Amino acid sequence: MAKQGLSEGTLHEQLTDSSKSAFSKYQDLALGSSSVWYLFKYEMIMLLSSWVPGALGLVLRKILYPFILGSVGRNVVFGQGVAIRHGEKIIIGDNVIIDDQAVLDAKGGSNGGIAIGDDTIISRSVVLSCKNGDITIGKHCTVGISTLVHALEGSDVKIGDDVLIGAFCYFIGSGPYGTDSLELPFKEQGMFPQGGVSIASNVWFGSHVQVLDGVQVGTGSIVGASTLVNKNVGDYEVVAGVPMKKLKSRKDK
Repeated sequence: MAKQGLSEGTLHEQLTDSSKSAFSKYQDLALGSSSVWYLFKYEMIMLLSSWVPGALGLVLRKILYPFILGSVGRNVVFGQGVAIRHGEKIIIGDNVIIDDQAVLDAKGGSNGGIAIGDDTIISRSVVLSCKNGDITIGKHCTVGISTLVHALEGSDVKIGDDVLIGAFCYFIGSGPYGTDSLELPFKEQGMFPQGGVSIASNVWFGSHVQVLDGVQVGTGSIVGASTLVNKNVGDYEVVAGVPMKKLKSRKDK
């Protein structure tokens, strides 16, 4: 018998349950709450402020978004068209910038959600996507344009302080599907989390990097553009390529 992995069906089946109304599915997808009061707040705040351009929009979102988020620090900037899912599980520190069209999706029934540290920039069109997993981003980080960070249950993504991430990077806290059975769809065979992604402090990622589940990247390391990071990177190592290769240590003179 094929080994059964972690089921992906929990959220999928919840969102496609034919016995639920479209309204209930919307609450599961967008809010993570059955509270009518929270639904009213969320709808009114997004309607009145999410799309508004210019300085007026920035002021409205600065005032209103804390009412639908778990915690928001001082001097936080929210760009136009930022998508918020399960907002009560989103924690944002001081002086954070969330640029236009970013997605903050803390979706899950049992997870902690998303935490973003002080002085961090989440660039335009970045997607932070939870699926019962947790995403933690430290202080003084820059997350480049159109980067995806995905965390499945059992595969959290943790990013330290002072991390630089180029555009179009992928941090995939999501293990492989089971493939033993030829009869069952991959989804029904489940997924096998590899322990998540852990990025230490002061790491520099070039653009188009992919970091796979189960990988740890050490302090002060550099990951070259377009690298597939499928194994651990040690402290102060410089790596690049597909497959990834160590080029040198920054400690070497």
